[in-house]
Amino acid sequence: MDFPDTAALCRSELAKLLASLHLEPGLSEQVDFVGDDTIFATRFRVGTAAGVTLAAATLAAFAAIGRTQRFRVDLDLAALTTQGYRHVLLDGAPVAAPRDALTGLYDTKDGRLVFLHTNFAHHRERLLALLEAEPTRESIARRVLGWEAMALEDSMAEAGAIGAMARSRAEWVESAQGRALAGLPSVEVVRIGDSPPEPWSDSAAPLSSVRVIDFTRVLAGPTCGKTLAELGARVRRIENPLYPDLLSYQLDSNRDKQQVTLDLRQPKACDGLREMIAGSDVFLQAYRPGVAQRFGLDANALASLRPGIVYASLSAYGHVGPWQARRGFDSVLQASAGLAMQEGGGVPRLMPVSPLDYMCGYLLALGAAVALRRRAQTGGSYLVRTSLAQAANWLTSLGQSAAGREPRDCERLVRDHSIDSPGPLGSVHHLRSPISLIGA
Repeated sequence: MDFPDTAALCRSELAKLLASLHLEPGLSEQVDFVGDDTIFATRFRVGTAAGVTLAAATLAAFAAIGRTQRFRVDLDLAALTTQGYRHVLLDGAPVAAPRDALTGLYDTKDGRLVFLHTNFAHHRERLLALLEAEPTRESIARRVLGWEAMALEDSMAEAGAIGAMARSRAEWVESAQGRALAGLPSVEVVRIGDSPPEPWSDSAAPLSSVRVIDFTRVLAGPTCGKTLAELGARVRRIENPLYPDLLSYQLDSNRDKQQVTLDLRQPKACDGLREMIAGSDVFLQAYRPGVAQRFGLDANALASLRPGIVYASLSAYGHVGPWQARRGFDSVLQASAGLAMQEGGGVPRLMPVSPLDYMCGYLLALGAAVALRRRAQTGGSYLVRTSLAQAANWLTSLGQSAAGREPRDCERLVRDHSIDSPGPLGSVHHLRSPISLIGA
């Protein structure tokens, strides 16, 4: 379908999102949406999705201190930030790495297509071992042609490789995982323990007294931490030395955080992390369901360690259903959840952006702010959870256009909306936030 008035659609979706978390829907009237979300040639409303979820997180943060604040959301800039990692510069030089040459869509012997994700070395090695292939597209293509798509998808999941069969949207909805997620909201906030209320005083930045441990990597989880930092929180990000992020991801999502490197295979590192968590308010993690428990970092354990903790968790496929333990990234979910098929009009094509990663980050920040508000009012420890799959379902619910749009001059928008920030590695040139406070 064609889209209605963009600002009206945004305000309507924002009110529904707030109401789903028991926030006053009328808060949506505090937000002015500008721009028309047409900068990318995609069928999806990526700027609308990013702008609405980021606006909801901002409203929830101000609500946590009992304050209303008018602000403006630039939807074109919100759309642009869904590929923000591509636009960072370090001391004036570009750092964005191209997608790994082996990543992409491959034909299978049953006439389907699978999307293989090899951007990280350990995933690439697992895939090559499974296929018994050389590290070339030609070798992988020959091996993949010997597999049926669903059998390869299942085998990749078992081997710890990353990939998925490209499905239609109907196939996703009718799948066991699609059915398991059908009744879930885009983000959940669940009380998991009791503790005294922890109110805090008003300040210019609503979350200035909030301390966050960010135990995530790549884009979705770090985007949540970055969003909380932009709202005033003090964020300490834990780096895993075994799996470092790409530099462009680091500069886009982690520049406003204190960086701490910990190898959790070492007992002292685990003890140090628990000590940091005990002195914090929010813990962000992106392990697959069940994995954090191996390290004693599951929600119930941390609620015992730090009563009043807000435990914010995201995954690829959600916390229910047969695929809850599967790994995935934005592009993989675009394929498996039917978005790529919709984008290509029946022939799988990825969007030119990573909307699910950024939406997930904003949704998780929204849930964390809601949980902090509830803790301030009535106390308690809280579990906040969302997933790339839930974000995909919500993005699809916004509708798609019958035909793609003509892209606009993104280079000019990047020039007009970039700022410089100092960092430990040098001066970082990056996109500013799409949020502008009014009258602050």
